[in-house]
Amino acid sequence: MKKRIKWIDISKGIGILLVIYGHALGGIMNSNVSISTDSLKIPYDIIYGFHMPLFFFLSGIFAVRWVRRAWKLALKQKIFSLVVPYFSWTIITGTIMALAQSVTNSGLGIKDMVMSPIAPFSEYWFLYVLFIVFIVYYLGERLIGSNWLLVVSFLFFLLRPFIYKVWIFDAFSMNFLFFMLGTQVLKRKEIQEFLQGSVVKCVISLGVFIVVNIVYLMTIDTGNYLMISYYRLITTVCGVLFVIFSAQLLEHCVKLASMLVWLGKASMAIYVMHLIPIAGARIIALKILKVTNVVSLSFVISIIALLTCLFAYVLLKKVKVGKLILGRGLS
Repeated sequence: MKKRIKWIDISKGIGILLVIYGHALGGIMNSNVSISTDSLKIPYDIIYGFHMPLFFFLSGIFAVRWVRRAWKLALKQKIFSLVVPYFSWTIITGTIMALAQSVTNSGLGIKDMVMSPIAPFSEYWFLYVLFIVFIVYYLGERLIGSNWLLVVSFLFFLLRPFIYKVWIFDAFSMNFLFFMLGTQVLKRKEIQEFLQGSVVKCVISLGVFIVVNIVYLMTIDTGNYLMISYYRLITTVCGVLFVIFSAQLLEHCVKLASMLVWLGKASMAIYVMHLIPIAGARIIALKILKVTNVVSLSFVISIIALLTCLFAYVLLKKVKVGKLILGRGLS
C-alpha cells in the first residue's frame, strides 16, 4: 500500500467535510426555523451511520507504530495531540456558548466545562474517547496482545445496546472496534490487497452502500435500539470502504486530491474549531442572507463555517499557542 498516506489524508478530508455538513444539518433541525426540515433527516442519518468510526479506523492504521514507543513518549504525544486540545477548546467553546446561549441551540455552559474531565463536552467527545482508546490499546497490546484485544473490542460492541448509558460506553464500544480493525491494516497483507482501490470496487461499494442505507433508514423507523445498534456495524463497514475506495480514485484528480489532502491534514484543527462557526454561519444565513430553502441553507452554513475554520487554522498554526491548542505541541 505505497499510497496509503495519501488516501488516508484524502479520506480524512472527506470525513471532515461530512462532519461539517452533518453538524450543519443537525443545527438546522434543532433550531427554531419556521421552514420544514424533514428533507434533512435522511442525509443526516446516513452521515451519522458511519462518519465518526471512519476517523477511528484511520487513527488505528498507524497506531501500530505508536504503540511500540516507550510509555512516557507515547503518553506525552497523546496528551499534546488530544488532551491539550480537548481542554483548550472545551474552555474556549464553552465560554462562548455560555455567553451566547440566547442566540444558539446549545444549552451548554460553565457547569458542563467543569464536568468535562469526567463527562465529555459536546462534540469534543471524539478527542476524549480517542485518547481513552489509545490508552486501552497501549495497555491491552502488552497485557493480552492485539489479536485478543480485537476479540475484546468486538465483545464490547456486542454489549453496546445493553449498557450504552454507562459513561462513554456508547461511543467507546462502537469506535474502539473500528480502531482495532484499523490496527490490522499494516499487519495483514490480505487486508492491504483488499483495500487497494479500483473503479469496480468503488462502484460496487457505492451500490452496496445505497442498499444498506435504505434498509438502515427503515431500521431507524422501527425505533428498536438493539437492531439499530447492531445494524450500524454494517452501515459503518460499507461507509468506510466506500470512502477508502473513493479516496484512492480521487488521487487521479490532482487538484481535488491536493485540496482533500490539505483538508485531511487540517482535519483535527477544523474539528476542534467548527462548532462556533457552524452556529454563527446559521445566524448569518438566516438573518442576513435570508436563505429559506433548507438544502441551500445547509450548504451555505457548511461553506461559511469551513472557510472560517480554514482562515483561523492558517493564522493559528503560525503561532506557538495556536499550534499547542491545535494538537501540534510537539511538532
